[in-house]
Amino acid sequence: MASDRIPFPSEWDSDSVGASDYYERCYPYVEKEEDFYDIAKISPIFIVFAILCILGIIGINLWLMRYYKSYIFKRQCRTYYLCLMVGSLTVMIDTFLLELYYEKYPCILHHTLTGIGYPLYLGSIGLIIIKYYKYYYKSQIAYFKSFLEFLDDKHNETLQKKFYFKYFYTNISSKKALRILIVYIFINLLYSNLMYFVDDRVKAKGFCVMRYSYTPQILEFVFFLFLFLPLALLEALKFDDKFKMKKTIIMSTLLHIIYFTGFFLESLVIKINCSIIVQYIPPGFFVFLSCITSTLFLSLSMLNDIIYLNKCNKNLKGTYKGMIEMLENKILFREFGEFCRNENCVENILFFQEYWKYKKLFNKNDKSVIVTNPDSATKSQDFSDTHSAIGTKSYHEDTGLFKGGISDRVSSIIVSSILNEPAKTDFRAYLTTIENEAKKFCSNFIGSKALYEINIQNFIVTSILDKMKSLQDDDDQSFEEKVDEYYSIFDRAYKEVTNNIYLNSYSNYVHQKNKEQKEKTQKSRSNSRSNSNMC
Repeated sequence: MASDRIPFPSEWDSDSVGASDYYERCYPYVEKEEDFYDIAKISPIFIVFAILCILGIIGINLWLMRYYKSYIFKRQCRTYYLCLMVGSLTVMIDTFLLELYYEKYPCILHHTLTGIGYPLYLGSIGLIIIKYYKYYYKSQIAYFKSFLEFLDDKHNETLQKKFYFKYFYTNISSKKALRILIVYIFINLLYSNLMYFVDDRVKAKGFCVMRYSYTPQILEFVFFLFLFLPLALLEALKFDDKFKMKKTIIMSTLLHIIYFTGFFLESLVIKINCSIIVQYIPPGFFVFLSCITSTLFLSLSMLNDIIYLNKCNKNLKGTYKGMIEMLENKILFREFGEFCRNENCVENILFFQEYWKYKKLFNKNDKSVIVTNPDSATKSQDFSDTHSAIGTKSYHEDTGLFKGGISDRVSSIIVSSILNEPAKTDFRAYLTTIENEAKKFCSNFIGSKALYEINIQNFIVTSILDKMKSLQDDDDQSFEEKVDEYYSIFDRAYKEVTNNIYLNSYSNYVHQKNKEQKEKTQKSRSNSRSNSNMC
């Protein structure tokens, strides 16, 4: 530490408020004028590190976006990952330019970019984590309530646990969460423009530091670091080890606590902030580590899952018809349910089961109303031969199940048979039963508030909910017309769910079974060789 006061650096503007504040803050920790210039610059090592990080994140995310049609990508909300990419790049580019041009970087630009970047970045991390939690939570609830004839104490305890983000699991849709995030960012932009006229430091160029004008950004850090991450960590610990993302999220949470702690220490502890350390490890270093970690744990992890699934699909020998037959077999259905518990797809196969129970309402003999084509058996092919077709047309479309004319015709025949039965003259009571079952089915599976919410395209959810509302409000439709509508109201959802099961969970299931069989065969051959050598 210098005994005499070092003069104000000659290369800095003495009229600059930021430069003057920086000088007053750091002069006790420097020995000569050149030291001011050294601690205000960054090393070439950090520059190379920053550029590689930015290019790496761009590469990983562009690769991931190539698979935007993937079911598991859509399931986790592609927009969240897009926000993560944009937020990460905004934060990293702003941080890089701030560190590189610290003495002349416009503070209004820094204030604006942090007002956009940090909510996008931190918000998308939180939303992605909650989305993972949501589908695990819903899948486990579906599993415990539907696959176990009785619940032991452990499972009862799981159902009775207090989940911190349960409101988000049951009431907040992805669309609604994104709207809230966009509104918040818009308010931040207005705030940045206001601060430009209120705070001289925001209007200045160079030596941008955190102060009262950065209150929203500081609160975002505090909320994320001291509230969300600890709660997310505690929430993850409540889930059992069947949750594949559990360890990843725990590790990510702990690392982010370290990163943000390091960022605040370097930014707020003057002795560190005014030392040569910041030339090699500036506060922005921890921001880059955070962005890289999030990209590796979330985006790259998603990319690896998609690539693995596509690889499994190429070798898939099971057929769509085989999957349907398996789901109709009680024993195999339960076995697949155990597998789906790990894949977080229990709600999908439960939807399949309940869908056909609902269809039975329209059959006077209480038999399955599945319409099959006599040629369907010969049309079943290996996935490898039909991969391109399945993307746009399902197996059931080939068999005619979802062609409107056949569905309407079947429904009309059923209704006509019911109308002609003397024993069932109370048409209103019959329609009321159908309406109640449709409402129950809808509340169980359709929409963000559903107990076992299935992941289907938003326009299908909207069309079902709108149709349910119109059927309840429309008194002009005849009894037969309403029954026809109720008969086919969930067909599009069924088609998407079964395709999702086939292309994702079932392909993994078949791949796993093939792998187990292969290992078993190899082990058997190995034992045979050992026995022959003994002779």
